[in-house]
Amino acid sequence: MMSSSRRCACRGSSVLVLLLLLAAPALAGPPGPEVSFSWSPATAPEGKHAPRRVPFRGQHALRFESGRQSRVAASAEQTHYIDQMQRLSLAAVVQLARAPRSKCAIVSRWHTVDGGRSFELGLHPSRQLFFAISSTGKYDKGARELKSDVKLRVGKPYHVVAVFEPGKRMAVYVNGHVAIESRHRIPTGMHLSKAPCLVGNRPGAEAACGFDGIILSAHLMGWPLDRKWAEGKAKELKMTDAPESPYGDDEKLPPCRAITTGPKFHWFGYYDKLQFDPTGRYALSMQTDFEGRSPTAADVIQVGMVDLQDGDRWIELGTSRAWCWQQGCMLQWRPGSKTEVLWNDRQGGRFVCHILDVKTGKKRTIPWPVYALSPDGRSAVTPDFRRVQDMRPGYGYPGLPDPNKDVLAPADSGIWRVDLETGEAKLIVSVADIAKIPYEHGDLAPMKHYFNHLLVNTDGTRFEFLHRWRGPGVRSFGTRMITAKMDGSDAYVLDPHGRTSHFIWRDPTHITAWSWHPKLGSGFILYKDKTQEVALVGKGVMTINGHNTYLPGNQWILNDTYPDGQRNQNPYLYHVATGKRVWLGHFHSPRQYGGEWRCDTHPRFSPDGKLVCIDGVHGGNGRQLYLIDIADIVANPQGKK
Repeated sequence: MMSSSRRCACRGSSVLVLLLLLAAPALAGPPGPEVSFSWSPATAPEGKHAPRRVPFRGQHALRFESGRQSRVAASAEQTHYIDQMQRLSLAAVVQLARAPRSKCAIVSRWHTVDGGRSFELGLHPSRQLFFAISSTGKYDKGARELKSDVKLRVGKPYHVVAVFEPGKRMAVYVNGHVAIESRHRIPTGMHLSKAPCLVGNRPGAEAACGFDGIILSAHLMGWPLDRKWAEGKAKELKMTDAPESPYGDDEKLPPCRAITTGPKFHWFGYYDKLQFDPTGRYALSMQTDFEGRSPTAADVIQVGMVDLQDGDRWIELGTSRAWCWQQGCMLQWRPGSKTEVLWNDRQGGRFVCHILDVKTGKKRTIPWPVYALSPDGRSAVTPDFRRVQDMRPGYGYPGLPDPNKDVLAPADSGIWRVDLETGEAKLIVSVADIAKIPYEHGDLAPMKHYFNHLLVNTDGTRFEFLHRWRGPGVRSFGTRMITAKMDGSDAYVLDPHGRTSHFIWRDPTHITAWSWHPKLGSGFILYKDKTQEVALVGKGVMTINGHNTYLPGNQWILNDTYPDGQRNQNPYLYHVATGKRVWLGHFHSPRQYGGEWRCDTHPRFSPDGKLVCIDGVHGGNGRQLYLIDIADIVANPQGKK
């Protein structure tokens, strides 16, 4: 095998892979030398780990075999330009013979022993492509790995392009289609690794990361390609078919219908609130006449409910001046009541909560907002929405400034317990007290602290909240998940590792949360309250962060995903006993729905567990409510593939 007229060493894998010689594209920016792998009958590789020559598409290619640890290596001189430019594009045509037995590399400089990590393009056993970059030489916060949502079908060739722009973009294109693309948390450069660049394997781990396949030739370039180039090259190669969906296109999705329509926009917000009344007839909703910007103190939304048994008729209930896109105004049915709903508002220079009987029309207002309600509906816990808005706009309410804006850990701010009958409230957990709890990963004294995401357990004895903080000039925040008794005592740091996201109480003593654990890695983790007992939930299936709840009986977990590489949001059911997943739909989310005013599906279920309601923007008329019938799915306790 020859590259730039230099002979290369050789090595392999469990997939059929072809990397065709690609002409250098005309791109903006200084074109540099390419690291290319090509060969002819006269320069065929030799040696113990050399791939075999085989015919392919009227040419000769190299057959890689995992048993022989087949590989082809580039010299340090050949990758010097890539190191200097700190930018990278890989171009390839890939055809699988069979799914990999383990995660394997197509092109890699991802050393596992000495020399550090740099980059890798490879395949998961699921036949999904991944692309990884490290700026530190380690798999740490300086590394980023993208996993494509699409799958490569066995026996079909695909044109694959992977792109890295330092600090700006990583992307993988398949046949000109976006497999995955991200502009979030992109490394600022590649590690200057001493490891060789291998085609068909990973340096230092040849026995574990090889694959069976064919490689014709490969190009590594020191500048970023774009989608337009990928589309053009795919057309030139006559490889424009879309790759396989990861969702199982042969599976029939459950019935779904819109229950609200334009021209106004409708949504419910968070996933852990009661949207349906006890009979399942009425579904609560908020309504507004604009999208695409942050709410201001002057913006008023309507509060109402949809009659699912009367042509989805809209019933007006009231208004609110205290709301956000993600969680609305905390609109929800009051537990223990058949006819009462409640929501937050702003009146007279403070945030308040309205409690309305939808049958009699009687409404009363208590002088405190609410967040999470107890299961008996008698009390609620609430954070300081003024501070939440100051610390993380989009989750608090505009209109009232935080009086402690310049205080790092105020003693008079925190979490209050609110009596929903009397309207009386008591500060039960202060920011100052929680900030004093030692943090095993650093000093919290110079940080600015707040609380958010509260939830009472299923018997009303304890509640959970996230303690978050941020340092001066830092956008990201640290996190601890803490539980306490309903009077604020007996606080316990359940997850100290700083990455807790969405969570739900499974029962009075267990929480399932998306997080990270040093022994389990990232995923949905089941925590036993006030202990160090943890277990991974949905291993190999629930691998993407989402908004999880348990259907009645705890046999099913209702969850969703953020927009994937195709910008689809994917609610699903996970059957706990069998480990099977059932997709409920794949709903497109246009790119303009991002950041603070994104529209997560936030799936919520009816009291009988037979209906799911989501927020969606796929209908072309802005955010609206959609109802999914899951009765047939939950009637089958074994689930389906």
